[in-house]
Amino acid sequence: MIPFVREGDDLVAELDDFEVALIASLVSQVVELVGGGTPDAPSDPFDRWAREMGAGPRLDRSDPVVARLFPDAYADETAAAEHRRFSEEALRCARVADSDVVLAGLDATREGAEPLVVHADDVEAWLKTLNGVRLSLAVRLGIDSEDDHAELERLPARDPRTQLVALYDWLGLVLESLIEALHG
Repeated sequence: MIPFVREGDDLVAELDDFEVALIASLVSQVVELVGGGTPDAPSDPFDRWAREMGAGPRLDRSDPVVARLFPDAYADETAAAEHRRFSEEALRCARVADSDVVLAGLDATREGAEPLVVHADDVEAWLKTLNGVRLSLAVRLGIDSEDDHAELERLPARDPRTQLVALYDWLGLVLESLIEALHG
């Protein structure tokens, strides 16, 4: 990756074809996790109404990645459940819409043949989406602190997690490059 630079109001970077495919795959996996599946018939009248109005499936909160991407707003379970009832669908749709912006931008590179252009109106979607992908990797790797990350960096080269740690670090560099170009 050639880091992001500001060109007018746009942020531009050069990605190789495999980098475009890798980011697109990771973003698509998160979209599938939060937006895929067929919902069961809900028993809650509000949920039934929301589904009839085109709302998507309920999030599988037993998945630690989903729980990290959509944390409870309240410590009290009753209040948290009520908040989820009224806000979860909008939050899920927003995450999917942001991911669609990123996937469209990646698609516009024609598999890395063209520079990646992030328009000013799309920067927030890029930041949220890439951060969401990175958080997802952190959850799967068990990274809750800098110490956890440092421990994973000491893994033997043959440990399959080393590739995921490298990917986690690389996504951090992509985010850092995007932020530096935005504020630089």
